[in-house]
Amino acid sequence: MAASTDAGMTQARAPARPISWPVCVTVFFLGSVLLWADRTNFSVAAAAWAKADNWTASTIGMMLSAFSLGYLFLQPFGGWVADRLGPRRALAGAMAGWSFWVLMTPIAPAVLWLTATFRVLLGGFEGPYIPATAAAVARAVPSAAQRGRFAAFMQSGAQLGPAAGVFFAGLILASTGSAAMIFVIFGVLGLVSAAAWWLYAKRFADPKPGEKHANTEEAIARAQQKPVPYRKLITTKALWPFYIGYFALPYCQYIFLTWLPQYLTHYRNLPLSQASALSALPYLTAFVAVNFAGWGMDWLAKRGWSKGAFHRKIFIGVGALTYATTTLIAANTASTTLAVTMIIIANAGLSFYVIPFWTICTDVAPQQTGALSGLMNFAGICGATISPYLSGVIAQATGAFVAPLELAVAIMLVASATMIILFRVRPLSEIVHEAQAPAVSPAAASGD
Repeated sequence: MAASTDAGMTQARAPARPISWPVCVTVFFLGSVLLWADRTNFSVAAAAWAKADNWTASTIGMMLSAFSLGYLFLQPFGGWVADRLGPRRALAGAMAGWSFWVLMTPIAPAVLWLTATFRVLLGGFEGPYIPATAAAVARAVPSAAQRGRFAAFMQSGAQLGPAAGVFFAGLILASTGSAAMIFVIFGVLGLVSAAAWWLYAKRFADPKPGEKHANTEEAIARAQQKPVPYRKLITTKALWPFYIGYFALPYCQYIFLTWLPQYLTHYRNLPLSQASALSALPYLTAFVAVNFAGWGMDWLAKRGWSKGAFHRKIFIGVGALTYATTTLIAANTASTTLAVTMIIIANAGLSFYVIPFWTICTDVAPQQTGALSGLMNFAGICGATISPYLSGVIAQATGAFVAPLELAVAIMLVASATMIILFRVRPLSEIVHEAQAPAVSPAAASGD
């Protein structure tokens, strides 16, 4: 009897097998699509509510920035949560939380403080999700020649999601005549998806590499890296150029994410239905571009072009220059066709720019990818929080959208140069240790 009980306890304590990596990648990708769709569908509703409730450009900017405020303050904590809870739990909890606040959004659009509060809460609950995707890649893929493609695909929801959010929000608005139905449909979809995922995923452990990949020299070295105190991720100055570089991405991206339908309707005089369809095109192109960048980084790494993180930084540089050139053309041309074409290419440039940052988090901090990427994203969301509101204020003051886009180009060029020149990619423990090591004077080094 005792032996039977012991056997039962042993069986109960046996670790669950890891969740299927292909399933995990697919679900994280689909969740990323929904996450970004729920950020951008508001821009279509805002364009409709602006006409109904006489919202000014600065009011729209304030509402669009409200999301980023919640996302901003929860991002560092969200990254830590992603490391602690693991990818499976972080996905389920975050998706259920943000979907609830999406559902609440249309209760009273004329009550600005209430609508803004729902947007803040939406941003807060999205906080752990993207760091959890990066943490999943770091745990399951030890090879530097493979992490790029998986990180890119899971993150490419950031490109396809805005297209889906704007397109389907426009379709729902045109079909129902109600902006509120946008949030009802998207909110219910998210709640059902979160529940379905957890019913499946709770039976498994978090993803990890198979035995073959777990025993490589690179995998063993990554597994032996020791975590550093969380505060060191903030106070180590050698990491600051990395954070500064990422600041520019959401600043520039959120101008397109939040203002594109309004830009096309108000400043380019296109009908809202046409503007919604055109607003989806840049993100479809960006979806292709980000996956190309992921595979391109892996291709370069496999062929030995990884010294000094060249395989990462080359895409940052190309992405920054592509964005800057095409955005300046879009800002100053009188042709709506040329402006839309340049915005499409600019979004491809942003896709080249973004994915190296997330893969660098998996490179340097395999044990703390969530925490590092959360702090990186915190820096980025500072830009995203400022960008929609500041762009609206400048556009309202100047009567055009030229100056906001030119400011974004300047920020992109300065931030990208800072990261490429000043940040050295190496294990996180080395970065922190070198920062802590006391400076040695030339006299001491020579023994005098």
